[in-house]
Amino acid sequence: MSIKSEHEKRINAYIESHPNARTGRSHRLVIEGRVVDLEIFRLPIKFLFFNIENGRFAADLLTLEKELDRKLDTKNSQDAEMVRRILLDKSPSDTKRLKEDLISRGQLQPGIITAAGVVINANRRMAVLMDLYIETADDRYNWLEVVILPRNVSAIEIYKIEVREQYGEDYMADYPAINVLLGIKDGLDKGVPIRELAALLGKKEKEVIEHKNQLKLLEDYSKYAYGRIDYRKIEQEKITEIITEVEKNIRKFTNEGRRAPEIKKLLDTQFEYIKSGCTYRDLRAFGRSALHPAVVEAYFDAFTKVRRGAIDPAEFKERIDDVNTSGTGLNKKQQQNKVIEEIFRKIKIFQDQQVTITPEIRKNLKEISSIITKLLKK
Repeated sequence: MSIKSEHEKRINAYIESHPNARTGRSHRLVIEGRVVDLEIFRLPIKFLFFNIENGRFAADLLTLEKELDRKLDTKNSQDAEMVRRILLDKSPSDTKRLKEDLISRGQLQPGIITAAGVVINANRRMAVLMDLYIETADDRYNWLEVVILPRNVSAIEIYKIEVREQYGEDYMADYPAINVLLGIKDGLDKGVPIRELAALLGKKEKEVIEHKNQLKLLEDYSKYAYGRIDYRKIEQEKITEIITEVEKNIRKFTNEGRRAPEIKKLLDTQFEYIKSGCTYRDLRAFGRSALHPAVVEAYFDAFTKVRRGAIDPAEFKERIDDVNTSGTGLNKKQQQNKVIEEIFRKIKIFQDQQVTITPEIRKNLKEISSIITKLLKK
């Protein structure tokens, strides 16, 4: 049997000595595949701790840890205050709406905490209540209604509970895209099987794998563009939406059997393209155009020049845009010659097929001959 922590003992002692901590109500959860009705308690916020693994704010919390070069510990008052500020400042409009709701209606849904008092669901709610207490000194904001998970619930099961609860709450703001990817990584790191994770998130297994790959690309891009992994900046610049196209392109290049060095250079070229201000449509065009060897050569030429400082990012983008538009990577004369070669190839095929020359075909051939005669006189 595991030993109770001091925090768990303190919560239990409070409940035993304060009968009014029991609300007489219950909240239904699914725990390890079983439907369980858990009693709702009214606990002092001072007994509770923010969850640093909160999926909704993962990008900000992880970035803060990287800046501090250490793990956050919300049992530490200074760390708790930094986390509280993130929760309040992340979306001022959502915070304002939640604050107004708590003032007018109070707590309608209970939070979920571990036996030791870590808040699994209701972190922002607790942060807003703390803010209201600071503003008003009204004691009704000094409490959080919660259900307490059994003390033997695994980290994997806690993750599943958080996903089920937060993905199902319509009134909460949508997860930023980067946090969805970080949440998927967290689940995989905790050992949730891909098939089970996909079902939990309402996705296909291949989508979960693609999302995992997208996060790796985002981290690689962040190191390329910012010199470090900065999830907050990724979110602010909305890189997640763009990187989806990069992931598709890399998957396509890999399936085409291209060598790793070429794929890596194509990846870096796309990263530079993103830095220069391209859109997801530009990256789609990049993936389509890269079929032609001359295109790849033109991409790499522009990439080499911008990295050496021979051209600036604006000119780099213009060159890549031009290549995408032409779809060949050839200059105007080369493109014209390519058109003639293609016409010749098709006429040769037509000739080799020994097609019966109908009056209509003869008429078209004469018109083609006339055009060629005129062109040759130029």
